[in-house]
Amino acid sequence: MPPLRVGVIGVGGIAQMMHLPTLAERPDLFTISALADVSEKTQQAVGDRYQVATRVQDYRELLGRAELDALLVFTSGCHRDALLDLARSDKHLFVEKPVAYSLKETEEVAAAARGRRAQLMVGYHKRFDPAYLRARDAVRAMRDLRYVEVTVLHPDDSGARTHHAVLPVPEKPWAPRPEEDINRGLAEHVATGAGAGCVDLMVGKQAPADHRLAAFILFDSLIHDVSAVRGILGDPERVLSAHAWRGGMAHTSLTAFPRDARVVMSWISLPGLRLYEERLRFVSPETRVTLTFPSPYLRHFPTPLRIEHMDGTEGVAEQRTVSYEEAFRAEMHHFRACIADGRPASPSLDDALGDARWIQQIAEAYAPR
Repeated sequence: MPPLRVGVIGVGGIAQMMHLPTLAERPDLFTISALADVSEKTQQAVGDRYQVATRVQDYRELLGRAELDALLVFTSGCHRDALLDLARSDKHLFVEKPVAYSLKETEEVAAAARGRRAQLMVGYHKRFDPAYLRARDAVRAMRDLRYVEVTVLHPDDSGARTHHAVLPVPEKPWAPRPEEDINRGLAEHVATGAGAGCVDLMVGKQAPADHRLAAFILFDSLIHDVSAVRGILGDPERVLSAHAWRGGMAHTSLTAFPRDARVVMSWISLPGLRLYEERLRFVSPETRVTLTFPSPYLRHFPTPLRIEHMDGTEGVAEQRTVSYEEAFRAEMHHFRACIADGRPASPSLDDALGDARWIQQIAEAYAPR
């Protein structure tokens, strides 16, 4: 198969930090043929950096271009509107999570894409982390999984990206933002900003402000962990409880899974400490498996995997460094390989629908209608 000719939609932070370097390092696999970004300044700077001649502000200008095999959607936020346009095209599609910020809108995208022959893959890079794949095998080998604990200690995102050279070069160096400003900005986003309509569909217009903000964070951030857990355990049975505190900037939920297993998920905003932590722990009477994902903005940083078990009368704790492979790169190579082989790419829209259903149940447990 010749190099996959791609049009990149959205060339901001995550595209520059992770995706574009992955595409550019293997010209035998990928050709960056076009860029689309609403910011002309960003579009021109990135176009010059990667020597891409075709640069547009409206992604719809790329739909009819015969020289493009695939469109890669790396924009931030909700992708529902773009996917309703793109899903009707004959291009292969890769879209970063989330597909949308509500179950209803995710279902709309799935309906629009039904029957299309080209690939449509949803980007959950943690599902391609080599340590995650090794942990998945270990967990599935457990005879009696009883408990799963997911804990995300979330710093200010912007402070975790300062080691990257993102174009255009900012006029001022990064400086920590007061926690009050971070919280106020997100609260306004879901109250009267671009996120308000999506949150209305999840918990209703009359839901308390803390429920609205927590529901938004489920789709915006914790969806990675929802996807990771479902990728190992499958679908949950029901959400038993969920609550938010600190104005919605912290969350805990309890979900029942088959075979009497329980999953506790907690997400807490802690912007004062520039130390990201995302821990998934799977517990049975005989084995404990713990993944601790590093910040997603660290390239080729291995995910520590700890497996605890018995060896006769001795307790053994294995600390494994599975690989230095970059998960963002692995998922992009998987996308291309699926196109080349004609096999379905995964995670798919069906996976995104399953994630959205679980999130919807958690959101409704915050504010029952």
